[in-house]
Amino acid sequence: MFFSDLIGSIVETGKFLTRLWRVFKLAGRLTFISSAPRPVRFRQFFEETGGAFIKFGQILALRHDFLPLTYTDELLKLLAGVRALPFPAMEAVFIAERGVRPSDFFHTFNPEPIASASISQVYRATLKTGEEVAVKIARPGVVEDFERDFILASFLVGLISIFRLPLAINLDEAVQEFIAWTRRELDFRYEARNGAALYRHSHEHPDTVIPKVYLEFSTERVLVTEYMRGVARLDTVLNKLSKNPNLPADLRRDYRIDLETMAYYFMIDGMRQYFIDGFFHADPHPANVFLLPDNRLGYFDFGIMGEVGRERIDLLKVMHGLAQEDLAAVSKVFLDFSRRGFAAEVELFRAHKRLEHARYAGVIKKIEEIIVENFREELIQVLAPWYHHDPSVPTGNKSASVIFSKLMLKAESYSVYLPREVTIFFRSLAIADMVALKLCPEFNMITALKMFFKEYPLTKAIEIIEEKTHEAELLPDIDPVSHYDYEQLLEFKVHERERLALATERLANLVAYYAERYPEVRKML
Repeated sequence: MFFSDLIGSIVETGKFLTRLWRVFKLAGRLTFISSAPRPVRFRQFFEETGGAFIKFGQILALRHDFLPLTYTDELLKLLAGVRALPFPAMEAVFIAERGVRPSDFFHTFNPEPIASASISQVYRATLKTGEEVAVKIARPGVVEDFERDFILASFLVGLISIFRLPLAINLDEAVQEFIAWTRRELDFRYEARNGAALYRHSHEHPDTVIPKVYLEFSTERVLVTEYMRGVARLDTVLNKLSKNPNLPADLRRDYRIDLETMAYYFMIDGMRQYFIDGFFHADPHPANVFLLPDNRLGYFDFGIMGEVGRERIDLLKVMHGLAQEDLAAVSKVFLDFSRRGFAAEVELFRAHKRLEHARYAGVIKKIEEIIVENFREELIQVLAPWYHHDPSVPTGNKSASVIFSKLMLKAESYSVYLPREVTIFFRSLAIADMVALKLCPEFNMITALKMFFKEYPLTKAIEIIEEKTHEAELLPDIDPVSHYDYEQLLEFKVHERERLALATERLANLVAYYAERYPEVRKML
């Protein structure tokens, strides 16, 4: 057992070092030998490295806040697909999962793939009951290959960080997010459950089409869904659009598809999923979205989904404030995020130092008023590309990924750290915005927000959210110290004193900062 494990470790280390050498060799060739433009070489690195690096390149293609537009446009070519493996290799995976050949399992099965990606290939088949289906099969060894690439990517990021380069992108954050999401995509059972849930949520919205998932036929490495006829995948539409300026007119005439209408519906439907359903497609890039005749929109690939509870009401108020250009309201909601960040500490300070808290309460209120006003003034600058319809402003500067990135940086400068679910929503909305701008360069996010709130007024949307969530049904609060023994109680008190000292220090620093800069705060003290 020991020797077999040792040999396995040596083999795995050898594979890692071989992969590392190939990556360095490719990077050297593209850097010092290739004469292609830099964006092209950047795309070629991900394309030729293959494996998980293709997936990472696809994610970067949608991040205008990380990379210049020339680079993201080039990386979009990675969405076009990956060279297909011969069918016998894919058939072996299916047999390992289902115990029989695809030709025996299905009534009919076409061995020619209709799509090929870095994780899987998709085939067309017919169930024995007659339904047409799409069969997604994982590439052989994809989990092991991707795990090796995850280690390699983390190693390379660590190597780059040694040199402390002034990069606009937080590489470690991007890579860790990529690893976490991609691990989920590697298990098709997770995707099958997501797809089935989204299918139920979208049932009442006939203009949103979700393929039915056959859970009973799906496994960890095989996914069976409804085959969608007559679809136009968005990546294909965008590719044709760049070559054929008459395509919008052709689509209107032949398929009753208006690209401007679809751009706005795409954005509004994403917000509907998040705010109204609380369950949303978090990776709506062009290869995962399709158009159908009569202005219908559909989604593929449910490996990356988001789920959020009642707390989305706060973000709903932020988006409503943006739509109404009420930046004071937006600032106040962001301040509420900040308050919750250290609410427990403030309450501890109040409980133990009532007199001091009473003294500082008015000062804190004044500081909050200053923060709201200052934040509002800065938001005007951040949101200018949305509010001022200047055709000379480059499309990239109007991108939601750029605006939301600046918005979150401004918020952090005021000690407002947004919940993870909010950043995931901003990311998915930024992807949808990028697609919408390509479908319709005149697309305007504020117009889309106003259209959403016309369909779902703020009070109505809040009522729906509160009816669909169940926080009120949670168990009542328990006294945090009543069930402790004596030693645990002493430990709790020590910890509480430490938290009190930290709370006092944080509040003192906050007051000192604003007292130094604002005479009205000094006067109150």
